[in-house]
Amino acid sequence: MGRRPEARTLRRRLLTFISWPLLVVMGISMVVDYRSAVGIASEAYDNALTSTVVSLVTRLERDDDDLDVEVDVPPAADEILRSDTDDKVQYVVFDDHGKVVAGDAELLALPRPEVANRTVLDDAVLGGVLRRVASFRYESPAMAATVIVAETTVKRTRAARQIFFAILWPNLLLIVVALLLVYFGVRFALKPLDALGERIGRRGPGDFSPLPEHEVPGEAGPLVRAINRLMAHLDNAGRAQQAFLSNAAHQLRTPLAGLQTQLELAVEALPEDARPRIARLRDATRRLAHFTHQMLALARSSSQGAMISDHRPVDLACLLEDAASDLLDAALAKGIDLGFETAPVTVEGSRWMLREMVANLIENAIAYTPASGRVTARCGIGEAGEAFVEVEDDGPGIPPDERERIFERFYRIGSAGVEGTGLGLAIVREVAERHAASVVVGDGADGRGARFRIDFPPQPRA
Repeated sequence: MGRRPEARTLRRRLLTFISWPLLVVMGISMVVDYRSAVGIASEAYDNALTSTVVSLVTRLERDDDDLDVEVDVPPAADEILRSDTDDKVQYVVFDDHGKVVAGDAELLALPRPEVANRTVLDDAVLGGVLRRVASFRYESPAMAATVIVAETTVKRTRAARQIFFAILWPNLLLIVVALLLVYFGVRFALKPLDALGERIGRRGPGDFSPLPEHEVPGEAGPLVRAINRLMAHLDNAGRAQQAFLSNAAHQLRTPLAGLQTQLELAVEALPEDARPRIARLRDATRRLAHFTHQMLALARSSSQGAMISDHRPVDLACLLEDAASDLLDAALAKGIDLGFETAPVTVEGSRWMLREMVANLIENAIAYTPASGRVTARCGIGEAGEAFVEVEDDGPGIPPDERERIFERFYRIGSAGVEGTGLGLAIVREVAERHAASVVVGDGADGRGARFRIDFPPQPRA
């Protein structure tokens, strides 16, 4: 399977849409600054080169005797002209016939200017070396001559490199600072949304109270109002579902109990040969009533209507005593010793849900414990300070590889001859999860039977 693409968060989108244009603008700015600075430096060097070639042109003379062109360049001036320690500077002066009047004859290989009486600047390669060339073709009625001054580009290259680094580092620093400001600015601006997400994440599954709108930015107001409307709809739907299930449980329980009572009376009143059929019908009705009760209990515990607002302090010892009064007859009918070891302990939760959990644990233990067996229900405070409920029996026990599957709905093991629906332990886990409690299945005393233990999270002290 391919790797799932990373989610595009709002923070990432903002950073992308701000950072990339900022980088592009700063990059363009750096290029423009570099080209402008290099242009200014090159212009300064070109002005110096132009001054040199114009100075040589002003030294042109015509010999009155032989009419040849001459140039008056004193040895000191020639030495100064060639004294550049970085670049090699050369010049040549020649007439229209190509006769060199002064300077370096090798410069005759350079292109000659076509426009008269104007300095022409150009780049040329001579001897494999790039040179900046200034040329001037002088024409007058008295004479015509050409002056060329060529200079290597060492200083220009070095100046361009220095300008590049002088512009690069400040701009890089500016880019880094700008990106950091953008990054932390976006993080700071989105903190209210992060806080909103944390508040929503900390809510329980049944908490549908509205989110405060005054603590979020105005741009997030429509989102918060939409979430609040959704929560209100879910709250109403959950309450309606809970009301329906409660009414259904009440309405179904009453006629089924009446039907079972009438069938028990009919067994005694009917002739002997008709009693077995009615007895089977009575037993089927009893199983139907038990199954209906467990289905409704599971639906109520699983529904969104089982809200956190239904939670209040529940005395586990009293809860076990109530369960004893309901299940003692079933235990006595099988000759099972049903015992209780209680200690004062209170947990925060839904009383009816916890009662269903305890009743299903004890009922399941009675169902699977053979006659004359023993079932013990306990509650108290564990070694780590956690409240617990424990039900232990000395029945056949549960194989380790089956201890996870027994909490699946309608799954039963070793059910031959044992009445049940396969929903009791599913209800136990559902209720435990609703109360953030854990269910641990282990062996009973001396390795016999099974022990179910519900550990509740530590309760806050008053």
